[in-house]
Amino acid sequence: MKIISSKNNSKIKYLKKIRSSNSFRKKERKFYVEGLKELMLCIESGFCIDSIYCSPKSKKILENNFIEADYIIDEIIISQILMRQTEGVFGVFDEKTEQINTSKLSNNELVLVLDRPEKPGNIGAIFRTFEAFGFRNIFIAETNLDIYNPIIIRSSLGAVFNLNISKLSFNQIEQILKKEKFKIIISDVDAEISYNKVNLREKIALVMGPEKSKVSNNFKKISDHTIKIPMYGKVDSLNLSVATSIILSESVNQRKIS
Repeated sequence: MKIISSKNNSKIKYLKKIRSSNSFRKKERKFYVEGLKELMLCIESGFCIDSIYCSPKSKKILENNFIEADYIIDEIIISQILMRQTEGVFGVFDEKTEQINTSKLSNNELVLVLDRPEKPGNIGAIFRTFEAFGFRNIFIAETNLDIYNPIIIRSSLGAVFNLNISKLSFNQIEQILKKEKFKIIISDVDAEISYNKVNLREKIALVMGPEKSKVSNNFKKISDHTIKIPMYGKVDSLNLSVATSIILSESVNQRKIS
């Protein structure tokens, strides 16, 4: 275990860069995690540890959870690194590439397809809800999104580590969905059918569009159903994470009843 007491230490500079730069994380194939709960979820999900850091006061917290710190950092310096108020523990981990194992897809699997998503905070919230409802597989279409963005990790409360998330092209997604005989359901505010009038117990792929526009025409052309969430006030649209949560909740309720 090493002690870092200078803000000019190369490790401090590295930490700040890995925390704040998407391109640097992509180059290094590593990501930054802060907070005890998120740290433990990451470790439990099988991600390889690069290095663990803590303040002198938080060393005991790690020890109580059987985690050994590689570096202890001065309290003043650590406050310049942390993005939020936590227990003063954080780490750097290696990315891992999840392979799509279609043999593990059940006969009533629900796969979530996020079409060109944009806002990390919304995406993290969707991951959190999706995992909380007991689902596992997410396809992200046509995006350069960094799924280990610290904002996504934070807003998902670490749920991102428990999910099978694949970034794919539309053609790759279409091929998998057709081969595995998924029914494709897309959400669209202009649809005529309400989300609770469609069978969501089947083997389905739920496609949700980006925040600023609708699901792409590519997905519309291959869809089996188009659904909407009825709204009765003056507001004519919902936040992406809220809309996704409503439809996922309906699917869970239908599956429980059946």
